[in-house]
Amino acid sequence: MPPDHDRLFKTLLRTFFPGFLGLVVPDLAEQLDAARASFLDKELLAEDPAQGKREADLLARVPVRSHGVILVHIEIEARAGPQMPDRLRAYAGRIQAAYGEQILSILVNLKGGPAGVRRVTLKSALSAPELAPFRYVVFGLARCVGAEFLAKPEPVAWALAALMSRGEDSRAAYKMSCQIRIAEARMPDPQRILLFDFVEAYLELTPSEAAEYKILSGRNRRRTRAMWMTWSERLKEEGKREGLKLGEQKGRKLGEQKGREEGTRSLQQILLRQLDQRFGPLPEGVHRQVEAINSLRRLTRLAEQVLVVGSIRELRLR
Repeated sequence: MPPDHDRLFKTLLRTFFPGFLGLVVPDLAEQLDAARASFLDKELLAEDPAQGKREADLLARVPVRSHGVILVHIEIEARAGPQMPDRLRAYAGRIQAAYGEQILSILVNLKGGPAGVRRVTLKSALSAPELAPFRYVVFGLARCVGAEFLAKPEPVAWALAALMSRGEDSRAAYKMSCQIRIAEARMPDPQRILLFDFVEAYLELTPSEAAEYKILSGRNRRRTRAMWMTWSERLKEEGKREGLKLGEQKGRKLGEQKGREEGTRSLQQILLRQLDQRFGPLPEGVHRQVEAINSLRRLTRLAEQVLVVGSIRELRLR
């Protein structure tokens, strides 16, 4: 798993929350105004003396279109396990005691368990009409057919496809398919970059796979060009525009210089973030090497190369 797995998943589900509900509970989602959901951060679910505090992965209060609200609780598990359903029921009890609203519990299993979306009723020691059973929804990712989710209209499905079965495609070819699907869609740039980051984090390539990816990229140069328009290039252009705006007020030369400086700093930070996601925590020496690069052109070229190199050494930062 990527080192920032929790953050990536929570950011993805928050950003594409309506689409996620549309994937998992489509009929119910039509009755909800998920775009107006409010997220309840750091809701405490349990406190274990051995493991410390346990917070909800994601908890949202969602307006119902007709009247009222419901709570949507999502837990993300790296692998399906037999104890999670009972824990999910205990979490739901704590949440309902705190907020007093109906709860939709969703369990997302990255690995293990049956594929796709299932509605589950948890078996209890005693069953009777007078006793309400605990029901939840489970979404198993690993055994889903990724190509089917790449064909769906919801952008969140394209990111989740990175965790699904790639069929007979090589890992490099499948990664390329995910990225092309994202690159060719019409959406705001920040959302596109989030999807790219997610795919990059969960479809890391070995050196040999990166070499294959580079060959595929060359063959599909026209279709993949949009993928190279990363945050680095956009921030560079924003830096130029900001510099020109400042130039109108205080002198064009000063403004352009300011734009170049801000664009350079932005590119350096983006490159460091890409390196961290691709290769893990970075040595202090790498930070110094990147921060010593002042060429916008070279920083942009390095940001493009991060996707295809097999190691930091291949970038030749010195």
